Amino acid sequence: MIQDIAPHTFDNAFQKILPSPESYILSFRGKEALSQYKNDQICCPRAKELDLDLSQAIYLFSIDQDPYFLVMHVPEQNHYAYHELRPLTRSKPHHFGFAYATGFHLYDWYRNRRFCGRCGKALIPSQTERALVCPACGVIEYPRIFPAVIIALTHQDQILLAQYPGRSKQVLLAGFVEIGETLEETVAREVYEEVGLHVKNIRYYKSQPWGIVSDVLAGFYCELDHDGPIRLDTNELQTAYWISRADLRYGKENLDGSLTSEMIYRFKINDYR
Repeated sequence: MIQDIAPHTFDNAFQKILPSPESYILSFRGKEALSQYKNDQICCPRAKELDLDLSQAIYLFSIDQDPYFLVMHVPEQNHYAYHELRPLTRSKPHHFGFAYATGFHLYDWYRNRRFCGRCGKALIPSQTERALVCPACGVIEYPRIFPAVIIALTHQDQILLAQYPGRSKQVLLAGFVEIGETLEETVAREVYEEVGLHVKNIRYYKSQPWGIVSDVLAGFYCELDHDGPIRLDTNELQTAYWISRADLRYGKENLDGSLTSEMIYRFKINDYR
């Protein structure tokens, strides 16, 4: 999955450091990231390759002792241009794809948390932790992470797949955790709301950070509790349907770094229990 970057190591501990010429620079424009393709691989710019003001650079994390910094509004230059984020996260080398996804998560938080929600004053970076602090009333804002579930609903040798409006990609049911819910309760509620079915034997599979939309995803397999017709929530889904393992055309070529693709593939090869 996108976070599986071994043998590279990811370190997100807060550090109060300044960039060097060798530091990697992440910059975003909407859902595009400053990058370059060379020989079908992505390149992340180092500070020495760009003409930019590093005085406002924000330390994000390190990979293999290489620090990554966020710099806002870097112009395209030196063959580095803004490319769509999602294809970048699927590109090689994988540790750069993960860096772009995680860097975007923090970029999105910084750009959306400029002022205090209590008193309206401008927030400033904490000097001791990854946080933004209001100097007037003391409010502390930490990076936002939205918990959500990915749901593989099975029935004998079938799995329930769905499609979102206007998209052709096969997906699993999914939804955000509501206040006061356990993850398992979210699974049962989302399945009932989206397709009108009841579930049993809810089993946790694996989790995944998904910085592209500020989520942390928890994957669950569950079983159909009793037969019944699919009652589709057309506000959420374009279609939902049962498909047998034999009819499911899904191989390693469909793995795209997402928890969804891994869970569908695990069902296909009957290796998920």
